[in-house]
Amino acid sequence: METMVRFYGQCRQVKWKWQSVDSKSCPAPLGGPETGKCPTDRSKSGSKIHLLVDQRGAPLALHITGANEHDKWSADDLIVSIVVERPDPQKIKQHFCADKGYDYNDVHEFVEQARYIVHIKHRRRRNEPIIEECPIPGEKRYPARRWVVERTISWLVKRRSIRTRWCKKPQNWMALAQFACAHILLNLAIYG
Repeated sequence: METMVRFYGQCRQVKWKWQSVDSKSCPAPLGGPETGKCPTDRSKSGSKIHLLVDQRGAPLALHITGANEHDKWSADDLIVSIVVERPDPQKIKQHFCADKGYDYNDVHEFVEQARYIVHIKHRRRRNEPIIEECPIPGEKRYPARRWVVERTISWLVKRRSIRTRWCKKPQNWMALAQFACAHILLNLAIYG
């Protein structure tokens, strides 16, 4: 995957300005490590793929957890495990886009420490009044950019071995997901 990210960077230039993160739960009928009770699939065994992509949807980081693990715990793992070195945020401003599942103080702190400009959709707290104007700075100025990660995840789950985890070992499923990401990077590098 790292080689394909470098190839993609040579052909198309990695667009570091906007980066998006999201996850997808997949059933894991055989179980094994890195699985858990899937909250969206009647507590059946499942795993979750977490993905960080650039502005065009090219995968830059991949992480696998159990389906019952919350998204906020994997945000720091994704940022740390970007397969190529990030450019200096002083030279290139980098925006981090995420959905409401990542709207927690510890995620905000880590993303700001990584020197990103944070664009995490606001999650309304209990007893918080409904406000028509969004209190998060930047939400009105910039359009939503999370669709690129959702598109890349849909490209990933078109592959049968990724849609359902049939591997008992998480390393094998991670390798299949990395091969699929490398194929997506090849297609993006050649066809745009």
